Amino acid sequence: MTQSAAEPESDETLVEPGRVLLVDDQEELRRLYRRTLAKDGHDIALASNGREAIEQAREERFDVVITDVRMPDMGGLELLQSLRAADPDLPVVLVSGSPDLESAMKAVELGALEFLVKPVQFEKLRQAARRGIGIRRQRARTEEVLQQHRSGERRRPDARGGEEDGWTGELLAGIYRVGRLLGAGGMGRVYEATREDASQARVAVKILHRALAEDDKLVARFQREAEAVGLIDHPNIVRLLDFQLAEPPFLVMELLDGVSLRHALTRHGPFGPERAVLVASQMLEALGAVHRAHVIHRDIKPENVQLTSQGGADRVKLLDFGVAKLQSVPHGETLTQAGTVLGTPTYMAPEHARGSVIDVRSDLYSVAAILYEMLTGKAPFMGDNYNALLFAIQQGKPEPLAELRPDVPPELVAIIELGMSAEADDRYASAEEMAEALIPWQRSQSTVPPPPEEPRVFPSRGP
Repeated sequence: MTQSAAEPESDETLVEPGRVLLVDDQEELRRLYRRTLAKDGHDIALASNGREAIEQAREERFDVVITDVRMPDMGGLELLQSLRAADPDLPVVLVSGSPDLESAMKAVELGALEFLVKPVQFEKLRQAARRGIGIRRQRARTEEVLQQHRSGERRRPDARGGEEDGWTGELLAGIYRVGRLLGAGGMGRVYEATREDASQARVAVKILHRALAEDDKLVARFQREAEAVGLIDHPNIVRLLDFQLAEPPFLVMELLDGVSLRHALTRHGPFGPERAVLVASQMLEALGAVHRAHVIHRDIKPENVQLTSQGGADRVKLLDFGVAKLQSVPHGETLTQAGTVLGTPTYMAPEHARGSVIDVRSDLYSVAAILYEMLTGKAPFMGDNYNALLFAIQQGKPEPLAELRPDVPPELVAIIELGMSAEADDRYASAEEMAEALIPWQRSQSTVPPPPEEPRVFPSRGP
């Protein structure tokens, strides 16, 4: 099959060029794909069949493999299985001229990164290569950090001489006495702490993991979280009170009571429409402020939504800006590479799952997906593994909400479906627009008075 098309221009930030293996039995397509990917500066090797590709993969390390499905002497699915058996972290993209659902699902089960359909759009081919290279490098860096953490190469003993990443009892910056552990995540641990001054105020302190504190980019991302939260002062967003980048880097935030939305759903099951809309509306109020500050959250999920009680109604607090993106980054600095997927995949918009450029509408998709789960008790998309989940999200066909909850008004179902549109252009344009659409389903007591103000001592960057 001959493929020809006008190649679109792209101003998307490129990843650093990588090593790509192109596999196709048609020489014309190999050359066409090579010319397309060479525009991004990649080092490209060619193979005409699966067995030839395996031999090359044994001799050298590739960042991503892009292969046709139907080839003589070993097809793409068999090649995928062999490559992944030898190197489980190697991203593989499949291309098919006569796709069928069975082949696509088989590819996902075997761990394919993407399944592209011929004639392949040139920009999609370039995006797939960039995404694979970004994921490959992210996995390699994560493994390096974990190895260093396990071996103790970068670990420093704490004040008590141990090597555990524990801070209870320590005094940070001469003022914050660290108390009990509240929770832990990929970037750090969150503790309750008390200010040792006249206020004796109780706060929450998020401390960057020791194993990550030696990585300049991860420290910069931690700083970006502080800057993102520090830009925003809104009653539905956790308040940043202080931060410091000296050893150890830490953030100081208001201490919240209540439970996470995840805990509430697990314990009590699906919400009624009014309560679900109340929570979603406050999430949108928070995101409106976030987006006006030129920040994209990128990790909206039930675990990052805290429910406190005020005046007998749920008050929402949006948490964890650890993978947030400032749309205007100073000095041209880039903390994440194009094609790198950050965030929790269950609630990702399709363009986010593909590793494409995202905007505020990706956050709105996540709110709609959570609203779906609040009403049905389950996430809109599920998969047996990470790749299967990303594939399901990109297909964009969740089980109809109306069938799972017939009591939900059709107009509300339509709002959720619009918010979860596969194409960003089909969704609401802003958090304010989506919140306005939800107004008819808000109960009368949904307006919660703002909490009392707490003094902010921001910033304190330390030495």
